[in-house]
Amino acid sequence: MMKKRIFTILFLVACWTSYSDLTSGSLPAGKTVATTAIQNQVKEKSAVPFQRITVAPGDTLLSVTERISNQVPPITDVINNFSILNPSVDPNHLQIGKVYSFPVYSQKS
Repeated sequence: MMKKRIFTILFLVACWTSYSDLTSGSLPAGKTVATTAIQNQVKEKSAVPFQRITVAPGDTLLSVTERISNQVPPITDVINNFSILNPSVDPNHLQIGKVYSFPVYSQKS
């Protein structure tokens, strides 16, 4: 009976540590290489100029875009360009302290 409890506890600890490693990412070196590769692909594919900005409290996609751009196109264009520049990021849920690529719009002369 005692052996079953010990094995159950060990199994639960192993599951918890595996879950913790998978969700927090215990291999930061691998993330850096992957992030750099994605950034290079974004620079090559991006037709819209962008600026990398760290999100501050109160910042939204539109507020940051308005701050760094001379003009702002329709919000659907801003959302589409943001999604191209930041794959797998929800533009409605920006995280404070994270760095994102925001599209920069200027008037064509």
